[in-house]
Amino acid sequence: MAKEKVKIGVVGCGVVAAAYYLPYLMTLDNAEITAVCDLHAVRTEACARVFGAKEQYGDYYDMLEKSDIDAVFILTAPGTHVPFALAAIEAGKHILIQKPMATDLDDARKIRDGVRAAGLKAVIEPSSSTPLDPDFAVLRDLVKQGVLGDILWFSLGATGPTSYAPGLASNPYGKAAFFAADSGGFLFDLPYAPTNIVGVLGPCKSVFAHAKISVADDFIVPESEFDKFMAQISDPQDANYWDVVVNLPRTEPVKMEAVDQAYSLYEMADGSHGACHVGRIYHPILPGAGGGALSVYGTEGNLLFGAGYKASIISSRRELLPEVSEDGWFHIPLRGDRSKARWPVPVPGAFNYYHESSRHLVECILEDKEPLVNVDWGLHITEMMVGALKSSETGELYHMTTSLDY
Repeated sequence: MAKEKVKIGVVGCGVVAAAYYLPYLMTLDNAEITAVCDLHAVRTEACARVFGAKEQYGDYYDMLEKSDIDAVFILTAPGTHVPFALAAIEAGKHILIQKPMATDLDDARKIRDGVRAAGLKAVIEPSSSTPLDPDFAVLRDLVKQGVLGDILWFSLGATGPTSYAPGLASNPYGKAAFFAADSGGFLFDLPYAPTNIVGVLGPCKSVFAHAKISVADDFIVPESEFDKFMAQISDPQDANYWDVVVNLPRTEPVKMEAVDQAYSLYEMADGSHGACHVGRIYHPILPGAGGGALSVYGTEGNLLFGAGYKASIISSRRELLPEVSEDGWFHIPLRGDRSKARWPVPVPGAFNYYHESSRHLVECILEDKEPLVNVDWGLHITEMMVGALKSSETGELYHMTTSLDY
């Protein structure tokens, strides 16, 4: 008899789990939050109370051994992703890994090889800007058809809020997640950038980069404040800590132990070149002035993100465009209710990668399908970031050893 429901164990009951994954998982008819695990008992207790988790664990390896689960959502700090993933694979569990997959290429390969050898399903976050998003599937197809001609260059940079706001100079919380040496720093917290590039242009061939720590000392909100928050929530829809933490005083000093700025020149397999900046020191921009969203320029047309649309293409090869507006552009509209958008919360009704990844993994397990954002995808994106660090360290061009058929 075919399985009707995937039993899920969640390790890491932190901000992302409470705000995005758990509230969605509890709505799925074909999934069950069987077990939750965290070092902080107040968090697992809250997840049982608010999201209906059936079992609570303080030790991850106990959960793997004792709980009857089919899949593990690894939502912990980056330094734990590799050992937790490998242990889950050894236990025969499907996995979802919150970004990054790993901060070391050999470790990422171990996860890839383990998943393949065991015949398991794995989704590697983020799934935004990937084939899982139908809009990106359209964009990639148009580029492959030649709607832009030969790509001349592209650019992608860090963006920030349009005005200063409390607690938005950098991450307001999360020493282990964002600042510690084994987190990989903001470069590995923001794989959205290389994913965005690959999602449109295909695989990467090489990278030349400069990476550094720009702001060594900062202050964050103490971790205990999140425990207080979790202890008092009762409604799954009120579990987004971002609504609270941006207004809390930053009283705990923290040292930046990993890269917080990276400037990379990527060469793609199609021969195109472009510059990419990744960082997490926010500064305001003028509304309408642009904030560094991906722009791609070719001999036959241009593709731009932003300006009131998700993406827009203008091309001399108009016959390839699905439709052309009066202004001469093909526009992909922004989805969802933008009036309810609160940075950095996903826009209601728009593509939500936390939700779509969860749904996709469950579906792939039940239907025995290969995930679109799989270990090969995650390995390639990981190498684009690892390669940037290696290039910065050596001063030499880094040649990619992985690729993708996309």
